Amino acid sequence: MKVIKNSKKVIQKIIDNRYLFSLIMIIISAIFGYFINSIELKQWIFCTDRVLSLWWNIKFYSLALASYELFYNIITNKNQSFSVVGTIIILFSGCVQLNFTKIDSLIFGQIIILLIYKILNTKSLKFNILFCLFIVFCSIGYSYSYRPFAVTFSYVFIALIIFELIRNRDLLKNEKNKIVLLVFTLIISIIAVFISNKNIYVSENDKQLSFGISGLYSYLYNVLLPFKNFDNKEMLGSFISIFPIPMLVSLVYLYKNGKHIDFLLPITVVSVLGTIFCISGFPKIIENITMLNGIGDLNVMPAVCLANLYIMFYILSNVEEKLFNMKYMIRITIVMLLFIVLIRYPNNFSNKLYLYFFAGEFTVLSFLFLNYKDKKYQKVLMFFLVVFSLISGLTVNLLVI
Repeated sequence: MKVIKNSKKVIQKIIDNRYLFSLIMIIISAIFGYFINSIELKQWIFCTDRVLSLWWNIKFYSLALASYELFYNIITNKNQSFSVVGTIIILFSGCVQLNFTKIDSLIFGQIIILLIYKILNTKSLKFNILFCLFIVFCSIGYSYSYRPFAVTFSYVFIALIIFELIRNRDLLKNEKNKIVLLVFTLIISIIAVFISNKNIYVSENDKQLSFGISGLYSYLYNVLLPFKNFDNKEMLGSFISIFPIPMLVSLVYLYKNGKHIDFLLPITVVSVLGTIFCISGFPKIIENITMLNGIGDLNVMPAVCLANLYIMFYILSNVEEKLFNMKYMIRITIVMLLFIVLIRYPNNFSNKLYLYFFAGEFTVLSFLFLNYKDKKYQKVLMFFLVVFSLISGLTVNLLVI
């Protein structure tokens, strides 16, 4: 018991001093990385494809801080435990760790959302102008990031911006200067993005691989991806989101209740449209309008799973009503298991033993989440989410080192 209490105190101190802790860890990890990588000083400073290089560490801890702040301030209603788990899921996801050189848009996008949150919750005009300048800077950085992720993640971030604006609509009515600031910042950011838009880079494999709706379940075998070697496996990296359960629960909740529409409606719309795109694609004219032209379904898949991840933690933290009784939970889990059996898996995971593992993984996670109002089930769900995420992400770098 003393060990548990002491560990909780240590974790709490780390959370309370997270910025200082991150700075110290960047310095220590970067020095350690310099010696184990045996690379030139220039590469050590600027390369993000070498684990524990200086820039790799800066990106890693920037993503950790941005993810935690986003979960804590916007998604989980300031629940520290859920925010930590959500951060771990994103930080050690297959999407991030297998595509570490391409996830800049995820960092910049979350920071932009947080800056908008700061503007809406800060009275000082000087600080708000400073936040607006940072938004412009982050928008430029966002525009230089990997195009498929920049485009697909942007719809998730737009949904969060809509949520923030709706949630603070009364405040905006009384403080018109913030509306002017946000509109002006939006115009400047759009201009900056259009100027640098030509520099957004893409991958030659963007549309070579296509899994349709099957790709949305790739989070089930992310725990095994680090131990398999095959071409383009990084494109199967995802977030453990229990897709499509959070999306379906949100749709049912929106149908039955009139609460939490400001968050659930925009983010669920993004998830549904992304799912439709993965199943059948959009007409060319719509793809051109939405900038999804030239982007394959495997690049849309992480955005859909990220949206489901946000929905899952929002429901766990904010929704008080219980939607299903035990019988319905069991039925829903069994019905969704049929998709697990029928979907197409990569050849490396087509063995029946793998199928049993995926079915078990999905059953456990989905059943635990459907019992989202029971704190005992919540704790077990958090445990499995953390374990699966750490296996998915830590092993990627351990095997490289």
